[in-house]
Amino acid sequence: MTYEEALLEKKETEKKLINDQPVVKLIIVPQLISDQKEFMEFYKEDNYKDDLCLLFSSDDQYTVLISIK
Repeated sequence: MTYEEALLEKKETEKKLINDQPVVKLIIVPQLISDQKEFMEFYKEDNYKDDLCLLFSSDDQYTVLISIK
């Protein structure tokens, strides 16, 4: 999915989780596993911004992952 689609999915899922929210964080990551690995090596909760994934994607496709806090 495109970055805009991934951002929309993230926001919609966050709205659904708001009442019964478990201890998780939704993050947008590159879709390709090789790009994801590079992104996750860099990723820290305090440096995460939704558009950070744009720097790591080689095919401009993204997905939403659940990160345990």
